[in-house]
Amino acid sequence: MIALVIALTLSANPGVARPGDALIHPRVQPVSRVVEPAPVLEGVAVTVECTAHTNGRVDGCMVLGETHPGLGFGAAAVALMNGSEVAPGPRDLQFARTIQFTP
Repeated sequence: MIALVIALTLSANPGVARPGDALIHPRVQPVSRVVEPAPVLEGVAVTVECTAHTNGRVDGCMVLGETHPGLGFGAAAVALMNGSEVAPGPRDLQFARTIQFTP
């Protein structure tokens, strides 16, 4: 009889926590995760030094400086310049060029 009274009391008061409620309906607060967008790289510049041969072919490029080292912009600038062509000249010349990468 006492068990019946306790069962009725617990079922009549839904706001009262009962043993095992946490296992059935866990009260988990949602985790608010704000995903920040990756920052846009502005002002990325790489200075390369290359050799222009008498036939106009450019090669031997190397990075002299870059604003964001380690992100691959230096390698990209070298790849852009090596194999390019300029106006042929009377002798081989070394030159430097700064390449600006824009988003």
